[in-house]
Amino acid sequence: MSYDVVIIHGSFGDPFGNWQPWLFQEAAARSKRVLCPHFPGPQEQNLESWGSVLDAYSGMFGENTTIFAHSLGPAFVLDYLVSRTIKIKRLVAVAPFYGLIGIEEFDNVNKTFFLEDIDFSTVPQLCRDRFAYFSDNDPYVPRKMSESFCANISAGYKVIPNGGHLNSSAGYTEFPHLLEHLE
Repeated sequence: MSYDVVIIHGSFGDPFGNWQPWLFQEAAARSKRVLCPHFPGPQEQNLESWGSVLDAYSGMFGENTTIFAHSLGPAFVLDYLVSRTIKIKRLVAVAPFYGLIGIEEFDNVNKTFFLEDIDFSTVPQLCRDRFAYFSDNDPYVPRKMSESFCANISAGYKVIPNGGHLNSSAGYTEFPHLLEHLE
């Protein structure tokens, strides 16, 4: 079995929050095989522990898989794909960033995810389609960091006015824009 859709949550998150359960249901209703793993956090959250979780599904996703990732999730996905040379069909990044955001609570648990030697230039060869959504008033991720993330991997993007962190606190328990990437 191979997954068509993989949904990755962010820091302090789980598969049951924000728009992830809604997207899971929408993808499943379209006969997509969906994976939404639960990653350790925050005390056990690091690149190695998250990588081990996804390694358990090794070989179950690849060139026909679309990955939807929120917040820290896109940084993790880049690290994972590049370090393991895994090819996927598409990455849809929501509120993405790559680097410390200047909020100590988050930076302390996120710091292992930002590799100094990552080669962003390999991402287009590993992921044919790259797109991002971020807002103009995210309380956690500065807009310039999301724009830089997109520039680093040559991703298109859409800015959502007043979208906050595009999470349930900002009213995003559903995110219809994501449906156009399910094809």
